[in-house]
Amino acid sequence: MALDATLPLSQDRMDPLGGVVPRMTPPRPVTVVAVTQDDPFFTGRFFESFLAAASGGRVRLLEIVLLRNFNESLLALLKRFQRLYGTADLTRLLARYGIARLSDLAGRARSVEALAARSDVPVRPLVSINDDAYLRTLGERNVDVLLSVSAPEIFRAGALRATPHAINIHNGKLPFYRGMMPTFWALLHDEPEVTITVHTMVEKLDAGMVLAEYGVPITPADSQFDLSARAKQVAGREVAQLLARLDTAQWPTATPVDMSQKRYFKFPTPADVAQLRAKGKRML
Repeated sequence: MALDATLPLSQDRMDPLGGVVPRMTPPRPVTVVAVTQDDPFFTGRFFESFLAAASGGRVRLLEIVLLRNFNESLLALLKRFQRLYGTADLTRLLARYGIARLSDLAGRARSVEALAARSDVPVRPLVSINDDAYLRTLGERNVDVLLSVSAPEIFRAGALRATPHAINIHNGKLPFYRGMMPTFWALLHDEPEVTITVHTMVEKLDAGMVLAEYGVPITPADSQFDLSARAKQVAGREVAQLLARLDTAQWPTATPVDMSQKRYFKFPTPADVAQLRAKGKRML
């Protein structure tokens, strides 16, 4: 007795030995809302690889929420980068920024907004992810995952409870590289690699349960800029593949972070940058 290949997957049917083949239902999509800030260098690389890896698969990026970069004004942001990079590197960084924006205009998407538009993903600017009115819409849309990608704001209890899963991507090994710019600190400390940590979010910063880790080797030629961009690109691809396993037997068992070994790093100071350069390493 041959199987009838014309039967729909949603119906039970008999196998060649007379038994019943149970109903086969394709896994439902995993719906995701990502929260980030827009830049053409790092978060753009994450979404470029994330959208490519998710294309045609189970993961559906419903929306990207854009918060203000570093949650501060443009003038404050320029002052921050001036202190971090110095005048010469800041000038080069601004030139790269201009080239990236021209690439957007020429149809070669680099920024988060341009990449989202190319993939027909809506973008929603918000002042805060902790907006109760917005968070209610996540439940109304049955969003599975609220995904933090370099989000410049702490998610409060309401945001953490708004979806079944609240997940953060941190480009540092936890709990040793908690805090800001972990790729910078890994490079300064002569680490052999940067560890991308995917973890659940809780109210205590960078203290959730670890779902997955991905190593990104550091090469002698890497600048802090290059390393950050490459780590974001790897993270986008791996996280898309990870989320496709949600609610399946392949979803990883979360493991706790040993907070007794915790360290927290603040935004680098000019003295920290000088120490990095004294080792022969580059910011750009």
